[in-house]
Amino acid sequence: MTTDEVRPRAVADSPSIIPCRLCGADAAYKFTTKLIAKYDVRYFVCSGCGSLETEPPFWLDEAYSLNLGDLDCGSAQRNLHNFAACLAIARIWGINSAVDFGGGDGLLTRLLRDRHLDCYVEDKYGSPTYAQQFSTPPERTDAIFAFEVLEHFVDPKAELGALFARKPKVLFGTTSRFTGQGADWWYLSRRSGHHVFFYTSAAMHHIAASHGYRVIETGAFFLFVESQATVRPRPACRR
Repeated sequence: MTTDEVRPRAVADSPSIIPCRLCGADAAYKFTTKLIAKYDVRYFVCSGCGSLETEPPFWLDEAYSLNLGDLDCGSAQRNLHNFAACLAIARIWGINSAVDFGGGDGLLTRLLRDRHLDCYVEDKYGSPTYAQQFSTPPERTDAIFAFEVLEHFVDPKAELGALFARKPKVLFGTTSRFTGQGADWWYLSRRSGHHVFFYTSAAMHHIAASHGYRVIETGAFFLFVESQATVRPRPACRR
């Protein structure tokens, strides 16, 4: 659905309660803030999973067409941090293959392949500059990596369901948790308008239970692990 097909409603016509796009419970109006310096967007907090979400997003076609590359400061350093974390997860859980979902230019994929992990990049908005021959992942991999991706999901129930349907041993990534922040929260990404759903720890546990996984959290990191999975150390990567 494009921006031209859906226009923002007048505030007077906007509901004060909407169904949560993750768990389906009632989500009540929390605040309004301006996105992409153009649209006053309403945010809601779910009474079930506690997540924060925007009203149904009508601005995304426009938002993703903007050239906002200057917003992603520290992207190379973040990839190095994620690279180290992925190697640790691969070692602990016996991961031999992976897809970096939403992996942008493929830098993380390239780093992991250089350490002999069979990794692929998948990103409908990105160009895999560093992994051009590895942008068509197999149907099944041991792991799905999703760094700074979940907050972009318009329909998190369906989109997460599609990832878990691939039956990975682990789904590992990052997203900042909502703990009651207001309209000044930096993670709303007001300038880009790309972030539309913000999860609580309770939401993470709801996701895990819905798909037969358990979840481990530390800071912005999350790790969904198959309920029956056991630690199976992978041989150390060759240098």
